[in-house]
Amino acid sequence: MVPPVVQLKSTMLVALKGTAVKSLFVGVLGPFIYALFLRRSAWNWSYYFAKLLWSLPKTSDLSYIPPFHISLIIRSITSGFLLVLLWESSNAIFGAYVAQEPLKRDHPLSDDSRDPNGSLLNGLKSRKEAPKTFAFWELVYISQRFEVRRKSIFSEIDRVGGPMWTQTLSACLNTIQGINKRIKDSQNPPSTAPLPLQQPTILQSLPRLSTPLRQDQTLTNPLPPTTRCGRIESTISTIAKHYGQSTPSQNENSSGPLSPRARKYLRAAQDKLLTEGQQQQISPASLSSIFNEYVSRFVHSPVGQLFRQTFKRRVCVVVLGSPYSDLSPIIDAIDSLTCLAMASLKEDTYGKVSKDVALMIRTFTSTIETLETFMAGLSAHWTDVEFDEQEKKVEEVEQILACLRGGVTELVKAFGEYAKELGMEEWEISWAKRLAWMEKAEEMVKA
Repeated sequence: MVPPVVQLKSTMLVALKGTAVKSLFVGVLGPFIYALFLRRSAWNWSYYFAKLLWSLPKTSDLSYIPPFHISLIIRSITSGFLLVLLWESSNAIFGAYVAQEPLKRDHPLSDDSRDPNGSLLNGLKSRKEAPKTFAFWELVYISQRFEVRRKSIFSEIDRVGGPMWTQTLSACLNTIQGINKRIKDSQNPPSTAPLPLQQPTILQSLPRLSTPLRQDQTLTNPLPPTTRCGRIESTISTIAKHYGQSTPSQNENSSGPLSPRARKYLRAAQDKLLTEGQQQQISPASLSSIFNEYVSRFVHSPVGQLFRQTFKRRVCVVVLGSPYSDLSPIIDAIDSLTCLAMASLKEDTYGKVSKDVALMIRTFTSTIETLETFMAGLSAHWTDVEFDEQEKKVEEVEQILACLRGGVTELVKAFGEYAKELGMEEWEISWAKRLAWMEKAEEMVKA
C-alpha cells in the first residue's frame, strides 16, 4: 500500500491548484456579495455588541467602501485561500492515514495486546462502526497472510464464551445474516394495529344501603332565554351537545348545519356564477391533478434531486444498513470465512471448522437467493424520475454477490465430495452450484 507521505505529496499539489482557483473566484464575487447582502447585518451585530463594552457615538451609519477596494479584494483572496486550504489539507491527511492497513511493522495491530485474539473478538463484536470495520479488515489479513494467528484461531478452544473459531464464525455470520434480516424487516414492516381493549375489572364492593342517585334533571325545566345573546348561546350549546353525544356514523350521515333547502340554493348559485368548466377546475380531482403536476415539476428540478428516493439509495439502505454502510465488514466477513475454511484443511488439527462448513454454505446460498429475489421484486419509487428498468443493478450489491458466489465456489470445490459427512444433501450442493453460477462456468470451460 502507498505510504501516507507519498499520497499527501500527490494530493496536496492538486489541492493547492484547486484552492488557488477557488480563492480567485471568491476574490472576484466575494466583495459584491459582502457589500450587497452581508455588510449591513455584520455591521449592526458588531455595533450592538461593541456598545456594550465601549462608549461609541450614537450614529451607526456605514462608511462607503467600493466593492473593488484593493484591501477588500486582498482580504477576500487570502481568507478564502487559507480556509479552503485548511479544508483540503484536513481531508487529505485524514483520508491518507485512516485508509492505512490495520498493520504495525507488518503484523496485525492486535499482536501488541496481551490477548491478541481477545482484542480481535472485542472488535468483531463491537457496536461502534470504526472498531468493527478495522477488526474485520484485520481478520481478512490474518486469514490470508499470518499462519501463526490462523492456527491460534483453530487451536484456542478453552476461551471464555466458547472456542475462538466458534466466536469468530458467529460474529461473521451475524454480519452476513444481517442482510437477510434487514430485507425481511423492509418487506414485513411492524404492524400498527391497535392494542386490544382490556376488560374492566369488576370490584367487589359492599352492598348498597340507599337508592342510586338520579341521572335525570332534578330541578324544574329552565326558562327559555329572552335575550338575543342567550338564544345564540342556547342554540350553539344544543348543536354542540348533539354532535358530541352522537356516534361518528351518525355525524357522517347527518346533513350538517345546512338544511336541504340551503343546499339547493347553494347549488343553484354555484351553477349561476360558475361555468361548467370552472366547476370542473375547482373539483377535488382537478385540484389533485394540478398538485401532482407541480410536485412532478419540482422533483424533476435540480432542487428536487435532494428529495428523490433513488433505486440505488433505497437498496443500499436496506441491504447495507443505515445510517452507516456495512459494505466493508460484510465483504471482509465473507472473505475471512472462506479463507479460514480453506486453510483449515491443513491447519485445523481438531477438525472444528469442517463441522461448520455446511452452515457456511447454507448461509451464503440463502443470502444469494434473498438478494436476487429482493432486487428482482423491488420497484422504483415515484420520485425516482430518472430510473431505467433495464439498469436495475447496484454496484455495492453486485460486489457482495460476487464475494458470496466466489466463497460458495471455493467451499464446494474443496468440501463438495464430503457432502454426506458434512450433513448436506446432494440437492443442496446442486442448488449451491446453480446459485454460484458454477454450472455456467463449467459449460464455458467445456466449450
